[in-house]
Amino acid sequence: FCLFHSFCQTVRLSHSINDEEIKYVKERKTLIKKWLKGQGIDCELDVPNIALLGSGGGERAAVGMLGSLHQLGQDNLLGSLLYMCGVSGTTWCMSSLYSDPDWSLNKRCDEVIKKLKGPTVDLSKIVEWLKSRKGLNQEFNLTDFWGAFTASYYMKEVSVCSALYRERVSFQTKPMSVHFCNLHLLSVGVWFEMTPHESGFSGLGAFVPTSCLGSQFDGGTLREKRKEMDMVLLQGICGSAIADGQRNNAEVVQIIWDLLGGKLQRSMLASLQDYNFLSTMVSKEKIHLVDAGLKINSPYPPVLRTSRKVDLIISLDFSAGDPFETVFSAKQYADELKLPFPSVKESVREEKDHPQDCYVFEGRHPEEPTVMHMPLFNLQNCQGEHDSGSVFT
Repeated sequence: FCLFHSFCQTVRLSHSINDEEIKYVKERKTLIKKWLKGQGIDCELDVPNIALLGSGGGERAAVGMLGSLHQLGQDNLLGSLLYMCGVSGTTWCMSSLYSDPDWSLNKRCDEVIKKLKGPTVDLSKIVEWLKSRKGLNQEFNLTDFWGAFTASYYMKEVSVCSALYRERVSFQTKPMSVHFCNLHLLSVGVWFEMTPHESGFSGLGAFVPTSCLGSQFDGGTLREKRKEMDMVLLQGICGSAIADGQRNNAEVVQIIWDLLGGKLQRSMLASLQDYNFLSTMVSKEKIHLVDAGLKINSPYPPVLRTSRKVDLIISLDFSAGDPFETVFSAKQYADELKLPFPSVKESVREEKDHPQDCYVFEGRHPEEPTVMHMPLFNLQNCQGEHDSGSVFT
């Protein structure tokens, strides 16, 4: 059953956020205003839109995001957040936390920590989950196996609950989550985001309700409603970067970069100005999502949508390589699409082998957001010499 029946019968074509998200933002900002007042800050004007970003980085990113959220909760700062966005390993943590409709971060964090320290899921439970997926008589492929492996081996859980349904129950009391993927199609890439309300291509302006994700559409109209995606499959899709572990990671990244870079990237971006690319995509029977970490290892594109009006981006970077790669990639992405983004001086790269714990790239308000960039591996956390790849020992 589609909770958003009023618009779930057709694909929504628009670059704006949907009515349900607009309603959420209004309610959430009322709570943020109360939180600010509780901190002794009377905000007469509109409260700032703050987004927390978590990069990819596999199990390290999942644990890093969990620890960061736990500390934000301890410091009573979670009440300031409007959005929480993740890619790859960070989404494993997010989906585990958000699977609880009565989300209590301290309690849920303790549960996740206990699971992470415990044994992997029993093989029989994994088989039962796979059998249930097969019994749905839907598309059944290696993504299901990968999702089961990701959830059971890394997050030590296999949950059959709907991926984003529970988030819709009472998520006004917590930051809205955005899961971020990349669509690989015709040797180019377009960004795909999943929120509690709808999922789709922000660059193309084409969305369907998340409860209808996986259903069949024909000519933009819903033809067959299928069961909502579950948490395990979501974790598998968002964490698919290491599914191709037989190939060298650097080689995979370089191949993707070459495909999306240069003239091809510019021609693709030009096509996003109309629906030529969309019509080409519609003609395909299947589309293939891959881990967005293979391109931009941090979910900047969703919060750079001008309709979300984000004022402050807090970027938690759990990458093992260049600690500034994500912010420079985001800057390039914004420049190519002519999206507001603060200036990032090239000279900051000189500190890549010995980064500080926090960098502030100040935006020209209200046109540009301000970015607070926080590398996990920095001089404060790791006060020794660094190893190859800028990973501190």
